[in-house]
Amino acid sequence: MRVGVVGATGLVGREMLSIVAEREIADAGGVMAFASSPGREAPFGEGSVPVQVLDPAAVGSGDYLLGATSSPVARQWVEACASAGAVVIDNSSAFRMCDDVPLVVPEVNPEALDSHRGIISNPNCSTIQLVAALAPIAREVAFEWVSVSTYQAVSGAGRRELDRLRSQAAGGPAHGPLYHGNVLTEIGEPGAEGYCGEELKLMRETAKIMDGSFPVYPACARVGVEVGHTESVSVMLERPLDAAAAVEILRGAPGVAVSERGFPPVKVAGGDMVGVGRVRNHPGQPRMLQFWVTADNLRKGAALNAVQILQLLLD
Repeated sequence: MRVGVVGATGLVGREMLSIVAEREIADAGGVMAFASSPGREAPFGEGSVPVQVLDPAAVGSGDYLLGATSSPVARQWVEACASAGAVVIDNSSAFRMCDDVPLVVPEVNPEALDSHRGIISNPNCSTIQLVAALAPIAREVAFEWVSVSTYQAVSGAGRRELDRLRSQAAGGPAHGPLYHGNVLTEIGEPGAEGYCGEELKLMRETAKIMDGSFPVYPACARVGVEVGHTESVSVMLERPLDAAAAVEILRGAPGVAVSERGFPPVKVAGGDMVGVGRVRNHPGQPRMLQFWVTADNLRKGAALNAVQILQLLLD
């Protein structure tokens, strides 16, 4: 068995390599790092591995590839590598909504892996933490609808934008989007009926993962935070559920941590849990449950989720 990370020099790719080393899934001899600029070394554990250019003809049965590239780049290599016999866990949006590609959050729908054809998709970062918090409650009480407002960290836009935020915070020129001291109320290209790309992902991906049994009404914003996506969630339930009972459900959920006051981004950065806090009922509507959800978008929102999928496959 070999494990390869495609896009190994980016923010998510580096996290993937780090988590593979942390969890001792493979040693350096069984790890491959791919990027468009070869000749470098990518950190791995206490050492490093050489960075190569990916050749689909050089991978095959027994190889597992974790993809951390953009969607256009993923379309160039994912299917070719799967056809060669490798199993690809892709973090891009390129294949998420394909009927024959499972979209998986291990704590929520691991059974979806049973039908993979060599390609498995990682959901969007904002979707992963949302469904991790919703699914335990939905198993107890059905939902009528979910409303979610997101406050997403700049690292979700990649290394270049994170560097831009840091430059702006240090007093540098405000070329491109202004992140520091600002809120950008649109993420991604404008889409159907005024919804932006990130909002459409939340709608469609949540429906695919949770069987489309309820609509999601999203509003997504980018904020001047380096790491850690925060979401304000309101759920209309089919019957009343006391907030204290919801807290107990969440405390027993895998991958979820609960706090009375909630988790600010600085508390989740570098961690693996989805933090849920300020769980409450609306005073005038006992069927409405509200709470905050926060997670490290580079780890659970991307790299960790992919590695957890890999671990399920290996198990």
